[in-house]
Amino acid sequence: MWFAVRPLQRAVEVLQTYVTALQAVQPDAVVKTHKISIATVPDGSEEDSGFDLPVKGVVLDVFVDVTTAEVTGTTKLLDVGLDSGEAGGDANGFLTGIDCASLGLQKGTLLNSGQTLGALLAVDEGGTGELVPEPHVLNGTAVSVTYTASAADWAEFVGDIYVVYIEM
Repeated sequence: MWFAVRPLQRAVEVLQTYVTALQAVQPDAVVKTHKISIATVPDGSEEDSGFDLPVKGVVLDVFVDVTTAEVTGTTKLLDVGLDSGEAGGDANGFLTGIDCASLGLQKGTLLNSGQTLGALLAVDEGGTGELVPEPHVLNGTAVSVTYTASAADWAEFVGDIYVVYIEM
């Protein structure tokens, strides 16, 4: 069981270290959560959520709350990231292939059998291929949060994206 617990413990340690270090440098830094409501069914193209992250800050995590599950679409997966048209943007940089066929809160994972945590929130620890969570540092280039449905034939999906971040 240790092998399954170790990455999670490491992730918690990494996040705690980042938050502690940031608060030491910027004592008034506060962890914020922004809710992005998706009320219209995504059309399969990268869509701007209307929320821009701060120019200077750190994204700690991103979640999707599926409030109406997608039934009709041929594939029912959602990506969340930063606008690929912006310098440094990655349309699935936060979450990649989140299942929207079931109700409830969905999080990114680093499981080998189904990694859904995007490249902007993970790093290869020691070059071994073992990914661990790592916050994404904002540098003012890509700031527009986007989402992309895996197919253009979605009909029912409704949900919310939660972005957990620290603004500096």
